[in-house]
Amino acid sequence: MTMREIGTEELKRIQLEILDVVMKFCEVNGITCWLNGGTLLGAVRHKGYIPWDDDIDLGMLRPDYDRFMATFNGYNPRYRFSSAENDPESFTHFGKVFDTSTILYEPDEKGTRLSVYVDIFPMDNAPLNVDEQKKILRRRDIYTVCNLGRKLPVFLKPTRGGVFHVLAVYAFRAVLRVFPRHWFVRKLVENARSCKDDTGLVGDFTGLRNAVYPAEYLRTVTAGEFEGKSYNLPAGWDGWLKALYGDYMTLPPETERVSTHKFKAYWKD
Repeated sequence: MTMREIGTEELKRIQLEILDVVMKFCEVNGITCWLNGGTLLGAVRHKGYIPWDDDIDLGMLRPDYDRFMATFNGYNPRYRFSSAENDPESFTHFGKVFDTSTILYEPDEKGTRLSVYVDIFPMDNAPLNVDEQKKILRRRDIYTVCNLGRKLPVFLKPTRGGVFHVLAVYAFRAVLRVFPRHWFVRKLVENARSCKDDTGLVGDFTGLRNAVYPAEYLRTVTAGEFEGKSYNLPAGWDGWLKALYGDYMTLPPETERVSTHKFKAYWKD
């Protein structure tokens, strides 16, 4: 039997259903969770998805993230939380809540098999010293690239570049296979958690942005509109968006208004 493919608009509907389940669980269990990253930007600038975006990001301070990770699975059998810290098969150093009634491949059937998901990023303690912050961010970026290279099939062709670039990517992935399967993702988590002191600052040490910000602005939430419904935004959303994106209300050039998320998704039989 041929599985029914999920298009972009249906994918968004499934993501919004996951979002509602997560937000309800957090409300009932006293866990602070907010729209984060591009989803927060979409809520503020577009009142919904960024027009060329097709994923949902959430944020939690690390203590709330740890509580969520310890308690969410079993709440609803259709949905499962996965990260490197609770799932030995996971390659992600942040969390994903999967809709297990679906299958999603990234970037296609030759790549990684997952389910339709919503991402949850923990915000970790950040050192007061700027140089120490930069060290954590540099290590994050190095481990992220290596983790991506380690999890992709050696001969999955890169999406761009000439023959020498392609050969270099193949060689790089082959070298990374020397390391144990989940070595880099474990280093990513250790690095993100490396500041043990509550300095009053938190960092986006599992995401892709070099954002460090006062934790007090993320500890409480306010309401904001996203796709016609009200969801939690961090109370300090303006400063957080500036830390993440700079001048966040200015649209990028038209050439950059494209989705970078490549996927094939299906309903299970």
